[in-house]
Amino acid sequence: MLSGKLEQRIWRDSSFAKVEQSVMMSCYIVRKLAEAKKIADAKFQKPLAMRSFRATGETVDFLNSHKIDALYQLKDGTDVTKPLSYVANQLIHSFVFVPIFEVSGKIHGIAFNSDRSKGKELYMLELGKLIEAFAACADSYISKASYFRLEDGELKVILEDDL
Repeated sequence: MLSGKLEQRIWRDSSFAKVEQSVMMSCYIVRKLAEAKKIADAKFQKPLAMRSFRATGETVDFLNSHKIDALYQLKDGTDVTKPLSYVANQLIHSFVFVPIFEVSGKIHGIAFNSDRSKGKELYMLELGKLIEAFAACADSYISKASYFRLEDGELKVILEDDL
């Protein structure tokens, strides 16, 4: 469903809602699978390249969160890498969630941050990269599990797959 949106050129309000719903549900599912030890750790910790934009210092709230050009320094982006686990949590707790489009009308990515990071920075991630990370998690096949106890008695599990 989400990958089909990459070629879409006509966007209605319901299309925006479907993208946000699909992203949220996918992030939630991947996080739950990782917490349940159903996907390999490397898949959930896969680094994703994206851009980060510093906040201008203006207060970000429900009335202006869509005005990202006034709230963040969009001309001064920095390349950053964050693990899928971090991105998923930012998206699940997103305060700003704005689709970014190409001139052709196709969706390019998502600008987002969480309720905690809204006053610091905004991220922009290409939707195709996020879809690839989700697909890698869906293809995870656990081939090895290592269990050991930490000094505090907590059980630690490391999962690996062959894919």
